[in-house]
Amino acid sequence: MKIIFALLFPLFLLIAVQPCRAIREGTATADIFIKRYARSGDFGKLALWHEAAAACLKRISVPMNTIAHDYYIRRGYKQWVARAKKEAREIQEQYKHHRKQAKVAWQKFVRGEGNLDAFAVLNAERENIAKFMAIWLPRYPDRFYEFGIYPTFFRKQREIAEQQGDYVKALQFEADAAEMCATQYEKIPIAYGFEGYQKHRDAYRRHAALLRRLTQQNLKALPTAADKGKAVISSLETGRFYFPKKRDAVLRIAKSDARVKAALGDHIGVHAYPSFQGFAWVVSFSNHSRGNIVTVIVDEKTAKVLDVFYRKAYNY
Repeated sequence: MKIIFALLFPLFLLIAVQPCRAIREGTATADIFIKRYARSGDFGKLALWHEAAAACLKRISVPMNTIAHDYYIRRGYKQWVARAKKEAREIQEQYKHHRKQAKVAWQKFVRGEGNLDAFAVLNAERENIAKFMAIWLPRYPDRFYEFGIYPTFFRKQREIAEQQGDYVKALQFEADAAEMCATQYEKIPIAYGFEGYQKHRDAYRRHAALLRRLTQQNLKALPTAADKGKAVISSLETGRFYFPKKRDAVLRIAKSDARVKAALGDHIGVHAYPSFQGFAWVVSFSNHSRGNIVTVIVDEKTAKVLDVFYRKAYNY
């Protein structure tokens, strides 16, 4: 069996899916830990992770949806306004669900059902969740040009304008995109007290202003600055985590687990994607024909497999 480690595979999936899916990836990842503690009966931890999922919706999904909705309103994109409203309703439904399930889990914890979490253990889990949130709050603006509203909306609108020879309009879309990226930094990591992201916001505002100035010229083609949006982030020190050696080690650990070997079986064209969650790694094994096959949680400190989820029991 040949396993192809394509680290960009989930990114392509994100580009292909609807924006409403992309802006709830933080909650979807929290659901991995929800599944873990629901299965083990650790109701205190389960409650905390339901609260974390709700926090992802409130702190990330809601402002991102609002930013997009307000933009569509200003520009008169009625179909996209309706779509954003639908997404807002879905986000609220999910938020209520996780808050309700957190309450249920806390009740079970208080009654002493399942595995009784010591308060010290719960405090340690709160620290893990804080690290998890530190990964997810800046995640979307950091990857603005890679998935979500940029490839599904701005890039497509720009392409249409280019095909029509309207280079000013194409450049305006790029300026709008840069401004939206700056707003995401403002409304998500900066709004919740994360330091160091003001320079990211300001850099994208400067880029947007540059593009606005260029629209005043008699354009016969798009200036090279039109394609510089994605490069802005690479010129800054960001909160991204690059651990190539650690990542490779985590992949080896996940692959060597007997349960993973059995789950992968004779599957071909398998892609493995390791993602760091602040305190642990989540490794997803997928292929095009079956989607997710197995998901593994590997502890950051001990480098041990904490849990394994199979496709039949867990849809990632």
